[in-house]
Amino acid sequence: METFLSHIQPESAFELLTRVRKQTNPPGATFITDLDNHIAAAIPEALVGDSTLNRGDVIEIQGPAASGKTQLLHFFAMTCILPVEMSITCTLESPEAPLTASIPASTRTVWLGGRGKAVVICDCDGRWSMLRLHDIIHSYLYAKFAQKFEDVQAQASDILNATLQFTPTASEIAKQCLKRAHLFRPTSSVSLATTLLALPTYHQEKMPDQELLMVFIDSISAFHHSDKWITEEANLAPRPSTNKTAAGPPLAPRADLKAMTHITKAIQSLQRSHGVIIFITNWALITPDNKSLNNYIYDNNKPFYGQHLLHPYPQPPGSSQSHVHGRHATAVPTGFPPFTVTHHITLPGTEFAILPFPVGTSFADALEDEERRAVVEDQRVAALVRTLKATPEGDSPNAIVLGSFEFAIRDHSIGVD
Repeated sequence: METFLSHIQPESAFELLTRVRKQTNPPGATFITDLDNHIAAAIPEALVGDSTLNRGDVIEIQGPAASGKTQLLHFFAMTCILPVEMSITCTLESPEAPLTASIPASTRTVWLGGRGKAVVICDCDGRWSMLRLHDIIHSYLYAKFAQKFEDVQAQASDILNATLQFTPTASEIAKQCLKRAHLFRPTSSVSLATTLLALPTYHQEKMPDQELLMVFIDSISAFHHSDKWITEEANLAPRPSTNKTAAGPPLAPRADLKAMTHITKAIQSLQRSHGVIIFITNWALITPDNKSLNNYIYDNNKPFYGQHLLHPYPQPPGSSQSHVHGRHATAVPTGFPPFTVTHHITLPGTEFAILPFPVGTSFADALEDEERRAVVEDQRVAALVRTLKATPEGDSPNAIVLGSFEFAIRDHSIGVD
């Protein structure tokens, strides 16, 4: 009996509640139609109702610099912190006061489609912008309001200088939404691990009335090079150790492996205790043919980048790449399974490349170039998705479902239509 009970993993009442919420209160869709369709086709048996996201999902977004990783996170943040719906009052303002008096104020419920939940952003790269998030939310809200009160706008079209006024305003709602976004800026891998491990306490003390649904790590690779430098410096320093290999001197403990172990443990803990959805952005440092990114031309036949992060950080679904090579292989900690990446998104980063102007192009001609202007104003990004099917074959190429979707990076919004 004692042996049998020893295999039962204990859980707190909060963890039990999280498991119940996974089945009774799923987080909903991604709000990107092609991505939702891909997930529904790939793992229908794992979904609850119409929700294509599950509590505890890990979604990795990988791509080279300036490929749109952080911009895509801004969109997911907006869907998390926006309320589901709001009551909005629309009035008309114009110098022609008697004319606007004939059109009374109208109050309607506007469906916004958000979740009304909190998000934590670990901005390791220093690229996150709350102003950008406010701008995206404000633009989205104003478009929703205009659509809902389209008939009022039509009635006012004949009134000189008439404008629609909404109460509360889009800016006021956006500022309220931003109170659900909690920003941290770790300065090292250890700092990131500490931040993640402290989130349950922070949630309990600083945001007890908010449900934490999403955690962003942008980017998990931010401290990769500094961790490698610390490790190489430690390995060059002579020190007593019992960890010997057949070739070479005794190995020092891997500083980057140790930090990554803490990070992955913290992610697993948050999955279990809070059922959060983890979004992780990752650099693309290893190309499919091992060429430098500076000399690499994106190939649709070999679309996926390799994984440069070391064990216990997991490989993408279906990857057969080894984690660690050479003399550090024996330093990998054993008996610690990493978390699983539910969906892996690859951003090629070449879809909106702007060709240089021909030699001799005048400034006036450059301003009139509509083709390049369109590329800048509506940067379309084609994303590839890999999802691991729950099959007996496990993590094999045959168990991977591939899909794709597009989004657009615009001045004041992220387009997913």
